[in-house]
Amino acid sequence: MRASERERSRWARELHDDTLQELGALKLLLQALEQADDPVTARTAGQSIEQIDLSIRNLQALITELRPAALDELGLQPAIETLLSRTSATSGLIVESQIELAHAPDGAPARLDPELEIAVYRLVQESLTNAIKHAHAERVSVRLRQEMATIVVTVSDDGSGFERRRADGGFGLIGMQERVELVGGRLAIDSAPGRGTTVRAELPARDPHAATHEAGSAS
Repeated sequence: MRASERERSRWARELHDDTLQELGALKLLLQALEQADDPVTARTAGQSIEQIDLSIRNLQALITELRPAALDELGLQPAIETLLSRTSATSGLIVESQIELAHAPDGAPARLDPELEIAVYRLVQESLTNAIKHAHAERVSVRLRQEMATIVVTVSDDGSGFERRRADGGFGLIGMQERVELVGGRLAIDSAPGRGTTVRAELPARDPHAATHEAGSAS
């Protein structure tokens, strides 16, 4: 899982620093051609700019899917809120959410262990993808709350549901289970044909500095 996240981060950086910048430079060249006296050239340049704008938006969305900047820079709650907003806007899915996490003394959401934050983010992300792609849901509810030393994540949809014993790898259930277990959590999935799906996980809310303290004690 760590290797996968490192690879996602690497691809996100390369796409942002190389491909996205190259598309931006190409757009500037076409904007110059758009001012040409030849109407055919100007019209073609304008159409090309529209296509590049679409490609830039799609690439930006892909970069965010690979490694959300908000997760690294701001923390779990802003990243989840951005994910839900983007998902609702792009898919038409009605998203209801309730996020209750601990806050730092300055009022900002408290940071959690990085591996825990990415585990929760990917769990919600995968659940939303399943709700849209497989369950064809119209509405989804996302609940994320911190109960003492435990993070509880619940994602429920009103989609078609499925039989657990017949679910194939396309649902990503095995990956979800492994990701939750690797951070010491427990995952439960309740679903049946015609009555939607509920994904519930309980994960220990490790302190972001715990690994550093443990390493220092071990040495």
